[in-house]
Amino acid sequence: MSLYIGTVKTAILIFPFLALILSLPVLAFEYHHYGSMTIKRAIVLFAFVFYLLNAYFMVILPLPDPAVVAKLTTEKMQLIPFNMVRVFFVDSGFSLVHPHTWVHALRSFAFLQPAFNLLLTLPFGFFVRYYFRASMKHTIIASFCLSLFFELTQLSGLYFIYPRPYRLFDVDDLMLNTLGGLTGYYLTPIIAKILPNRDRMDQTSSQRALSVSWLRRFVAWMIDYGLVVNLLSFLLALGFKLIYLNSFATSPVVNYILPILIAVVGLPVLTNGTTIGKAIVRIKIANPNGTPATKMRILERQAFLYFFTLPIWNGWFNQANRLLTNEALRTERNYIIFALLSLFTVYFVFDLLATTITRRDLLFYDHLAHTKNINTLIK
Repeated sequence: MSLYIGTVKTAILIFPFLALILSLPVLAFEYHHYGSMTIKRAIVLFAFVFYLLNAYFMVILPLPDPAVVAKLTTEKMQLIPFNMVRVFFVDSGFSLVHPHTWVHALRSFAFLQPAFNLLLTLPFGFFVRYYFRASMKHTIIASFCLSLFFELTQLSGLYFIYPRPYRLFDVDDLMLNTLGGLTGYYLTPIIAKILPNRDRMDQTSSQRALSVSWLRRFVAWMIDYGLVVNLLSFLLALGFKLIYLNSFATSPVVNYILPILIAVVGLPVLTNGTTIGKAIVRIKIANPNGTPATKMRILERQAFLYFFTLPIWNGWFNQANRLLTNEALRTERNYIIFALLSLFTVYFVFDLLATTITRRDLLFYDHLAHTKNINTLIK
Protein backbone atom coordinates (compact mmCIF):
# COMPACT_ATOMS: atom_id res chain seq x y z
CA MET A 1 0.00 0.00 0.00
CA SER A 2 2.86 2.40 0.80
CA LEU A 3 4.21 1.77 -2.72
CA TYR A 4 0.90 2.84 -4.29
CA ILE A 5 0.69 5.93 -2.06
CA GLY A 6 4.22 6.89 -3.07
CA THR A 7 3.29 6.50 -6.74
CA VAL A 8 0.26 8.75 -6.35
CA LYS A 9 2.40 11.38 -4.60
CA THR A 10 4.84 11.32 -7.53
CA ALA A 11 1.97 11.73 -9.98
CA ILE A 12 0.59 14.69 -7.99
CA LEU A 13 3.98 16.42 -8.13
CA ILE A 14 4.46 15.89 -11.88
CA PHE A 15 0.85 16.42 -12.98
CA PRO A 16 0.90 20.28 -12.98
CA PHE A 17 3.85 20.29 -15.39
CA LEU A 18 2.31 17.59 -17.58
CA ALA A 19 -1.02 19.44 -17.61
CA LEU A 20 0.76 22.60 -18.73
CA ILE A 21 2.47 20.75 -21.59
CA LEU A 22 -0.77 19.07 -22.65
CA SER A 23 -2.93 22.19 -22.38
CA LEU A 24 -2.35 23.33 -25.97
CA PRO A 25 -3.12 19.97 -27.68
CA VAL A 26 -6.08 19.37 -25.34
CA LEU A 27 -7.52 22.82 -26.04
CA ALA A 28 -6.90 22.43 -29.78
CA PHE A 29 -8.73 19.09 -29.76
CA GLU A 30 -11.69 20.49 -27.81
CA TYR A 31 -12.04 23.61 -29.92
CA HIS A 32 -11.80 21.58 -33.11
CA HIS A 33 -14.58 19.20 -32.05
CA TYR A 34 -16.79 21.35 -29.81
CA GLY A 35 -15.83 24.99 -30.36
CA SER A 36 -15.38 25.80 -26.67
CA MET A 37 -13.87 24.57 -23.43
CA THR A 38 -16.06 24.51 -20.32
CA ILE A 39 -14.85 24.13 -16.73
CA LYS A 40 -16.64 20.79 -16.35
CA ARG A 41 -15.11 19.44 -19.56
CA ALA A 42 -11.64 20.57 -18.48
CA ILE A 43 -12.02 18.83 -15.10
CA VAL A 44 -13.08 15.57 -16.75
CA LEU A 45 -10.27 15.66 -19.32
CA PHE A 46 -7.51 16.44 -16.86
CA ALA A 47 -8.89 13.83 -14.45
CA PHE A 48 -8.37 11.35 -17.29
CA VAL A 49 -4.81 12.61 -17.80
CA PHE A 50 -4.13 12.31 -14.06
CA TYR A 51 -5.44 8.74 -14.06
CA LEU A 52 -3.20 7.77 -17.01
CA LEU A 53 -0.21 9.32 -15.28
CA ASN A 54 -0.91 7.30 -12.13
CA ALA A 55 -1.40 4.10 -14.11
CA TYR A 56 1.88 4.60 -15.97
CA PHE A 57 3.82 5.30 -12.79
CA MET A 58 2.38 2.20 -11.16
CA VAL A 59 3.76 0.19 -14.06
CA ILE A 60 7.32 1.61 -14.00
CA LEU A 61 7.92 2.68 -10.38
CA PRO A 62 9.92 2.26 -8.25
CA LEU A 63 12.93 2.57 -10.53
CA PRO A 64 15.65 0.13 -9.46
CA ASP A 65 19.43 0.55 -9.59
CA PRO A 66 20.68 -0.33 -13.13
CA ALA A 67 23.56 -2.28 -11.61
CA VAL A 68 21.11 -4.43 -9.67
CA VAL A 69 18.96 -4.97 -12.79
CA ALA A 70 22.01 -6.08 -14.79
CA LYS A 71 22.56 -8.94 -12.33
CA LEU A 72 18.97 -10.24 -12.46
CA THR A 73 18.44 -13.77 -13.71
CA THR A 74 14.65 -13.88 -13.39
CA GLU A 75 12.37 -14.69 -16.33
CA LYS A 76 11.60 -11.88 -18.75
CA MET A 77 8.29 -13.20 -20.11
CA GLN A 78 5.38 -15.34 -18.98
CA LEU A 79 3.48 -16.52 -22.05
CA ILE A 80 1.21 -19.22 -20.60
CA PRO A 81 -2.43 -18.01 -20.50
CA PHE A 82 -4.23 -18.34 -17.14
CA ASN A 83 -1.00 -19.14 -15.30
CA MET A 84 -2.34 -16.79 -12.61
CA VAL A 85 -4.98 -19.40 -11.71
CA ARG A 86 -2.36 -22.05 -11.09
CA VAL A 87 -0.23 -19.63 -9.06
CA PHE A 88 -3.26 -18.64 -6.97
CA PHE A 89 -4.09 -22.21 -5.95
CA VAL A 90 -0.43 -23.06 -5.29
CA ASP A 91 0.67 -19.92 -3.41
CA SER A 92 -2.44 -18.60 -1.66
CA GLY A 93 -3.31 -21.68 0.36
CA PHE A 94 -6.88 -21.46 -0.90
CA SER A 95 -9.08 -24.52 -0.40
CA LEU A 96 -12.69 -24.58 -1.44
CA VAL A 97 -13.61 -27.09 1.27
CA HIS A 98 -11.82 -25.15 4.02
CA PRO A 99 -13.54 -21.75 4.47
CA HIS A 100 -10.95 -20.58 7.00
CA THR A 101 -8.43 -20.30 4.09
CA TRP A 102 -10.57 -17.96 2.04
CA VAL A 103 -9.79 -14.68 3.81
CA HIS A 104 -6.08 -15.42 3.86
CA ALA A 105 -6.19 -16.28 0.16
CA LEU A 106 -7.88 -12.97 -0.67
CA ARG A 107 -5.08 -11.15 1.15
CA SER A 108 -2.31 -13.05 -0.61
CA PHE A 109 -0.13 -11.57 -3.34
CA ALA A 110 -1.33 -14.31 -5.70
CA PHE A 111 -4.83 -12.77 -5.56
CA LEU A 112 -4.01 -9.07 -5.08
CA GLN A 113 -1.72 -8.84 -8.10
CA PRO A 114 -4.33 -10.08 -10.63
CA ALA A 115 -6.99 -7.98 -8.89
CA PHE A 116 -4.79 -4.90 -9.19
CA ASN A 117 -4.21 -5.54 -12.91
CA LEU A 118 -7.96 -5.72 -13.45
CA LEU A 119 -8.62 -2.53 -11.47
CA LEU A 120 -5.72 -0.71 -13.17
CA THR A 121 -7.62 -0.26 -16.44
CA LEU A 122 -11.17 -0.12 -15.09
CA PRO A 123 -11.13 3.73 -15.06
CA PHE A 124 -9.78 3.66 -18.62
CA GLY A 125 -12.75 1.65 -19.86
CA PHE A 126 -15.07 4.06 -18.08
CA PHE A 127 -13.44 7.18 -19.52
CA VAL A 128 -13.34 5.98 -23.13
CA ARG A 129 -17.04 5.12 -23.03
CA TYR A 130 -18.21 8.09 -20.96
CA TYR A 131 -16.22 10.85 -22.60
CA PHE A 132 -15.08 9.50 -25.98
CA ARG A 133 -18.28 7.46 -26.46
CA ALA A 134 -16.40 4.38 -27.59
CA SER A 135 -18.30 1.22 -28.43
CA MET A 136 -17.66 -2.02 -26.57
CA LYS A 137 -15.48 -3.26 -29.42
CA HIS A 138 -13.39 -0.09 -29.48
CA THR A 139 -13.12 -0.11 -25.66
CA ILE A 140 -11.73 -3.65 -25.75
CA ILE A 141 -9.23 -2.74 -28.48
CA ALA A 142 -8.17 0.46 -26.68
CA SER A 143 -7.78 -1.35 -23.35
CA PHE A 144 -5.71 -4.09 -24.96
CA CYS A 145 -3.48 -1.51 -26.69
CA LEU A 146 -2.95 0.37 -23.42
CA SER A 147 -2.07 -2.89 -21.66
CA LEU A 148 0.30 -3.87 -24.48
CA PHE A 149 2.01 -0.49 -24.18
CA PHE A 150 2.50 -1.10 -20.44
CA GLU A 151 3.82 -4.62 -20.98
CA LEU A 152 6.20 -3.58 -23.77
CA THR A 153 7.44 -0.75 -21.56
CA GLN A 154 8.36 -3.37 -18.98
CA LEU A 155 9.78 -5.85 -21.52
CA SER A 156 12.03 -3.18 -23.07
CA GLY A 157 13.52 -2.29 -19.70
CA LEU A 158 11.87 1.13 -19.77
CA TYR A 159 12.66 1.69 -23.48
CA PHE A 160 16.14 0.14 -23.18
CA ILE A 161 17.29 2.52 -20.46
CA TYR A 162 17.93 -0.58 -18.35
CA PRO A 163 20.11 -3.47 -19.59
CA ARG A 164 17.19 -5.89 -19.25
CA PRO A 165 13.57 -5.97 -18.00
CA TYR A 166 13.15 -5.43 -14.27
CA ARG A 167 9.48 -6.46 -14.39
CA LEU A 168 7.84 -9.47 -16.03
CA PHE A 169 6.00 -9.32 -19.34
CA ASP A 170 2.91 -11.41 -18.54
CA VAL A 171 0.25 -12.48 -21.01
CA ASP A 172 -2.17 -12.80 -18.09
CA ASP A 173 -1.73 -9.07 -17.43
CA LEU A 174 -2.83 -8.37 -21.00
CA MET A 175 -6.01 -10.37 -20.44
CA LEU A 176 -6.73 -8.86 -17.02
CA ASN A 177 -6.12 -5.29 -18.17
CA THR A 178 -8.39 -5.81 -21.16
CA LEU A 179 -11.03 -7.32 -18.88
CA GLY A 180 -10.63 -4.33 -16.57
CA GLY A 181 -11.33 -1.94 -19.43
CA LEU A 182 -14.41 -3.96 -20.38
CA THR A 183 -15.59 -3.90 -16.75
CA GLY A 184 -15.23 -0.12 -16.72
CA TYR A 185 -17.28 0.02 -19.91
CA TYR A 186 -20.18 -1.85 -18.30
CA LEU A 187 -19.97 0.20 -15.08
CA THR A 188 -20.12 3.52 -16.97
CA PRO A 189 -23.92 4.06 -16.66
CA ILE A 190 -23.63 3.72 -12.87
CA ILE A 191 -20.50 5.87 -12.36
CA ALA A 192 -21.60 8.53 -14.88
CA LYS A 193 -24.57 9.43 -12.67
CA ILE A 194 -22.28 11.36 -10.30
CA LEU A 195 -20.48 13.20 -13.12
CA PRO A 196 -21.57 16.01 -15.48
CA ASN A 197 -24.05 14.90 -18.11
CA ARG A 198 -22.11 14.29 -21.32
CA ASP A 199 -24.87 15.46 -23.68
CA ARG A 200 -25.44 18.59 -21.63
CA MET A 201 -21.74 19.43 -21.83
CA ASP A 202 -21.94 19.18 -25.62
CA GLN A 203 -25.01 21.42 -25.73
CA THR A 204 -23.28 24.06 -23.60
CA SER A 205 -20.17 23.86 -25.78
CA SER A 206 -22.21 24.27 -28.97
CA GLN A 207 -23.92 27.38 -27.59
CA ARG A 208 -20.63 28.94 -26.47
CA ALA A 209 -18.91 28.07 -29.76
CA LEU A 210 -20.97 30.72 -31.55
CA SER A 211 -18.92 33.39 -29.76
CA VAL A 212 -15.19 33.21 -30.48
CA SER A 213 -13.51 33.45 -27.08
CA TRP A 214 -10.12 34.99 -26.40
CA LEU A 215 -8.76 31.62 -25.31
CA ARG A 216 -9.83 30.08 -28.60
CA ARG A 217 -8.08 32.84 -30.52
CA PHE A 218 -5.01 32.47 -28.33
CA VAL A 219 -4.81 28.73 -29.03
CA ALA A 220 -4.97 29.44 -32.78
CA TRP A 221 -2.25 32.08 -32.41
CA MET A 222 -0.04 29.72 -30.39
CA ILE A 223 -0.33 27.08 -33.10
CA ASP A 224 0.39 29.57 -35.87
CA TYR A 225 3.05 31.75 -34.26
CA GLY A 226 4.47 29.37 -31.67
CA LEU A 227 4.58 26.20 -33.76
CA VAL A 228 4.10 26.74 -37.50
CA VAL A 229 6.16 29.93 -37.86
CA ASN A 230 9.00 28.55 -35.75
CA LEU A 231 9.00 25.27 -37.66
CA LEU A 232 9.12 27.12 -40.98
CA SER A 233 11.93 29.31 -39.68
CA PHE A 234 13.92 26.23 -38.66
CA LEU A 235 13.37 24.49 -42.01
CA LEU A 236 14.27 27.60 -44.01
CA ALA A 237 17.42 28.17 -41.96
CA LEU A 238 18.38 24.52 -42.37
CA GLY A 239 17.83 24.74 -46.11
CA PHE A 240 20.06 27.81 -46.47
CA LYS A 241 22.75 26.21 -44.32
CA LEU A 242 22.72 23.13 -46.56
CA ILE A 243 23.48 25.34 -49.56
CA TYR A 244 26.19 27.13 -47.56
CA LEU A 245 24.37 30.43 -47.10
CA ASN A 246 24.98 30.54 -43.35
CA SER A 247 24.86 34.32 -43.05
CA PHE A 248 21.45 34.44 -44.73
CA ALA A 249 20.21 31.51 -42.62
CA THR A 250 20.52 33.64 -39.46
CA SER A 251 19.05 36.82 -40.95
CA PRO A 252 15.70 38.35 -39.86
CA VAL A 253 14.35 37.55 -43.33
CA VAL A 254 14.63 33.82 -42.68
CA ASN A 255 13.97 33.92 -38.95
CA TYR A 256 10.83 36.07 -39.12
CA ILE A 257 9.78 37.77 -42.36
CA LEU A 258 9.56 34.75 -44.70
CA PRO A 259 7.85 32.38 -42.20
CA ILE A 260 5.34 35.11 -41.32
CA LEU A 261 4.64 35.90 -44.98
CA ILE A 262 4.05 32.21 -45.73
CA ALA A 263 2.16 30.95 -42.65
CA VAL A 264 0.06 33.83 -41.33
CA VAL A 265 -0.12 36.41 -44.13
CA GLY A 266 -0.02 34.59 -47.46
CA LEU A 267 -1.94 31.48 -46.37
CA PRO A 268 -5.04 33.31 -44.99
CA VAL A 269 -5.11 35.53 -48.07
CA LEU A 270 -5.17 32.43 -50.28
CA THR A 271 -7.69 30.55 -48.10
CA ASN A 272 -10.07 33.49 -47.47
CA GLY A 273 -9.11 34.02 -43.82
CA THR A 274 -7.89 30.65 -42.53
CA THR A 275 -4.49 29.78 -41.10
CA ILE A 276 -3.45 26.35 -39.86
CA GLY A 277 -4.19 27.35 -36.25
CA LYS A 278 -7.52 28.90 -37.13
CA ALA A 279 -8.52 25.83 -39.15
CA ILE A 280 -7.75 23.59 -36.17
CA VAL A 281 -9.91 25.59 -33.74
CA ARG A 282 -12.56 26.23 -36.41
CA ILE A 283 -12.43 30.02 -36.79
CA LYS A 284 -11.60 32.36 -39.68
CA ILE A 285 -11.15 36.03 -40.50
CA ALA A 286 -14.29 37.65 -41.91
CA ASN A 287 -16.10 40.98 -42.15
CA PRO A 288 -17.71 42.31 -38.93
CA ASN A 289 -21.12 41.15 -40.21
CA GLY A 290 -19.83 37.62 -40.78
CA THR A 291 -19.57 37.77 -44.58
CA PRO A 292 -16.29 36.75 -46.28
CA ALA A 293 -13.57 39.39 -46.01
CA THR A 294 -11.72 40.61 -49.07
CA LYS A 295 -8.13 39.55 -49.60
CA MET A 296 -6.97 43.12 -49.04
CA ARG A 297 -8.70 43.35 -45.65
CA ILE A 298 -7.19 40.03 -44.57
CA LEU A 299 -3.77 41.21 -45.73
CA GLU A 300 -4.15 44.51 -43.82
CA ARG A 301 -5.20 42.76 -40.62
CA GLN A 302 -2.37 40.24 -40.65
CA ALA A 303 0.20 42.86 -41.59
CA PHE A 304 -0.94 45.14 -38.71
CA LEU A 305 -0.63 42.24 -36.29
CA TYR A 306 2.60 40.56 -37.41
CA PHE A 307 4.60 43.40 -38.99
CA PHE A 308 3.60 46.18 -36.60
CA THR A 309 2.12 45.05 -33.29
CA LEU A 310 4.31 42.04 -32.50
CA PRO A 311 7.62 43.59 -33.63
CA ILE A 312 6.95 46.64 -31.43
CA TRP A 313 5.98 44.42 -28.51
CA ASN A 314 9.12 42.30 -28.92
CA GLY A 315 11.23 45.40 -29.48
CA TRP A 316 10.00 46.92 -26.21
CA PHE A 317 11.03 43.83 -24.23
CA ASN A 318 14.40 43.62 -25.98
CA GLN A 319 15.13 47.31 -25.48
CA ALA A 320 14.14 47.13 -21.81
CA ASN A 321 16.45 44.15 -21.33
CA ARG A 322 19.35 46.00 -22.99
CA LEU A 323 18.93 49.08 -20.84
CA LEU A 324 18.72 47.03 -17.65
CA THR A 325 21.65 44.73 -18.33
CA ASN A 326 24.13 46.87 -20.33
CA GLU A 327 25.15 50.24 -18.92
CA ALA A 328 26.98 51.16 -22.14
CA LEU A 329 23.67 51.16 -24.02
CA ARG A 330 22.02 53.69 -21.70
CA THR A 331 22.31 56.56 -24.16
CA GLU A 332 19.85 59.36 -24.86
CA ARG A 333 19.06 57.83 -28.26
CA ASN A 334 18.21 54.43 -26.77
CA TYR A 335 16.05 56.02 -24.08
CA ILE A 336 14.09 57.91 -26.75
CA ILE A 337 13.59 54.65 -28.70
CA PHE A 338 12.46 52.93 -25.51
CA ALA A 339 10.00 55.75 -24.74
CA LEU A 340 8.45 55.55 -28.22
CA LEU A 341 8.16 51.78 -28.00
CA SER A 342 6.61 52.17 -24.54
CA LEU A 343 3.90 54.49 -25.88
CA PHE A 344 2.80 51.91 -28.42
CA THR A 345 3.08 49.06 -25.88
CA VAL A 346 0.94 50.92 -23.34
CA TYR A 347 -1.64 51.52 -26.06
CA PHE A 348 -1.66 47.79 -26.95
CA VAL A 349 -2.14 46.81 -23.30
CA PHE A 350 -4.87 49.41 -22.81
CA ASP A 351 -6.65 48.25 -25.97
CA LEU A 352 -6.51 44.63 -24.80
CA LEU A 353 -7.78 45.48 -21.29
CA ALA A 354 -10.55 47.71 -22.61
CA THR A 355 -11.63 45.05 -25.08
CA THR A 356 -11.66 42.40 -22.36
CA ILE A 357 -13.60 44.54 -19.87
CA THR A 358 -16.21 45.66 -22.40
CA ARG A 359 -16.40 42.13 -23.84
CA ARG A 360 -15.78 43.34 -27.34
CA ASP A 361 -13.96 40.91 -29.60
CA LEU A 362 -12.17 43.44 -31.81
CA LEU A 363 -8.67 44.76 -31.15
CA PHE A 364 -7.35 47.85 -32.90
CA TYR A 365 -5.98 45.95 -35.93
CA ASP A 366 -9.44 44.41 -36.50
CA HIS A 367 -10.98 47.90 -36.33
CA LEU A 368 -8.42 49.24 -38.80
CA ALA A 369 -8.94 46.37 -41.25
CA HIS A 370 -12.70 46.06 -40.60
CA THR A 371 -12.46 42.34 -39.79
CA LYS A 372 -13.29 39.89 -36.99
CA ASN A 373 -12.88 36.22 -36.13
CA ILE A 374 -15.98 34.10 -36.69
CA ASN A 375 -16.89 30.55 -35.76
CA THR A 376 -16.80 27.98 -38.60
CA LEU A 377 -17.84 24.94 -36.60
CA ILE A 378 -21.22 23.74 -37.90
CA LYS A 379 -23.15 20.95 -36.17
